[in-house]
Amino acid sequence: MEDVIIIGAGLSGLSTAYQLKKAGINFKILEAQSRLGGRIETIYGKQYTPMEMGATWFGKEHLNLIQLLSELNIGYFEQHTEGISLFETMSFEPPQQYFVPANSHSAYRIKGGTFSIIDALYQRIGKENIILNAEVNGIIEEDNTIKIIDSTGNIYFSKHLIIALPPKVAIHTIDFTPNMPEGINQIMEQTQTWMSGSVKFSVEYKKAFWKDNGFSGSIFSQSGLATEIYDHSNYENTKFSLKGFLNGSAYHYTQVERKEKVIAQLKQYFGDEAETVESYNDKIWDSKYIQPKEDIFLPPHFNNGHAVYEDSYMNGNLFFTGTETSNTFSGYMEGAIIASNLVAKRIAKKININ
Repeated sequence: MEDVIIIGAGLSGLSTAYQLKKAGINFKILEAQSRLGGRIETIYGKQYTPMEMGATWFGKEHLNLIQLLSELNIGYFEQHTEGISLFETMSFEPPQQYFVPANSHSAYRIKGGTFSIIDALYQRIGKENIILNAEVNGIIEEDNTIKIIDSTGNIYFSKHLIIALPPKVAIHTIDFTPNMPEGINQIMEQTQTWMSGSVKFSVEYKKAFWKDNGFSGSIFSQSGLATEIYDHSNYENTKFSLKGFLNGSAYHYTQVERKEKVIAQLKQYFGDEAETVESYNDKIWDSKYIQPKEDIFLPPHFNNGHAVYEDSYMNGNLFFTGTETSNTFSGYMEGAIIASNLVAKRIAKKININ
């Protein structure tokens, strides 16, 4: 039997485990997917350019994340925004141009890609403490012990359980015995999952022709398939790409069609050089691990940080963590770290008292 089992190996689950390990508490992490990271996913193009399909930016006010990066010896750098930026209102009119000066401190990115923080936590937590492809579908309270069942029938026992999944995902994919209180069910069902339904894309190039021509790479469009575009060059300025978001209509196209439309849009802004693509990637965040079947629309951050996530359940042995459970900076990596630090302290205090 484990002291603690954590469900979910995203930033919340891994950072919680990291804090527990520092406190000398044994644990296991169960992850449904075949990879770590959750909503952090860095991919690499033909030129080995790191490109983010998930969490990307953070701000100077995100002090807990910055502290963790420092502790893990991971660097970060300012998002490039200097140069001519574009704002497009209608496809049949030239986009408006405006200049952004250097050192605007708009946002920061992690050196080597956001997955660097996942890999660093993984190395410190230890491979032996993480089980992949373990999709939990049953949680049962038995005699002050929590029994966890995965989709292949494996059974795990734990004194304490931490659910590090988006609450809406947890309530849709896991059967609780006894049932969670009805009021909690309703809040979990109506807690918006950050990035749910988002579509991110990245286009890799051999050179940053936009910067060579005085453009920042920042574009905001109200008419194109790509609604936001940013420079996505690496810290060393040796690998180059443009990255951004596609609007909701992207769901209706194949990836080949999305690529054609995005490249055509970039060509409209930057000319023929935009067609010299090394690689194109995009990701629709719509799997059951991020966006279970929706019955109602939930506005961004709806019920994020709700008070129910501050309580414990199943005789005080079941806890929630994750960026949606944080009452500050919910939806951000900072929120995930804040929630993780809090639940790790609560677990350590409970174990030490007992």
